[in-house]
Amino acid sequence: MPTYHTLTDAIADMRARGFVNTFTIQQHQLFCPELSIPILPEHLTLLEQHHVTAPDTTGHREVYGFRTQDNKLAIMTDTYSEYAPDEFEAIVGRCLRRVPGA
Repeated sequence: MPTYHTLTDAIADMRARGFVNTFTIQQHQLFCPELSIPILPEHLTLLEQHHVTAPDTTGHREVYGFRTQDNKLAIMTDTYSEYAPDEFEAIVGRCLRRVPGA
């Protein structure tokens, strides 16, 4: 799995590798703005998780790479966890995992 030094590097490389969609948390659920649909966490598989430096924030960020049941790839960062850490962990915790220890 690639190692990244910055959030920008991680997102740029993941986009180039097909992670063209984005997941956000809106109204207590995952939402994909590019597809204009809510996504159930149980319908996602976590393929990648990267810890990168982000000096303009808490010093680091987590970048997640997910695959949907219909094989669409998407990125999500842990930005929302700053505002609602318990909700963020609960939602991400419901996703399927392919990454050991993620």
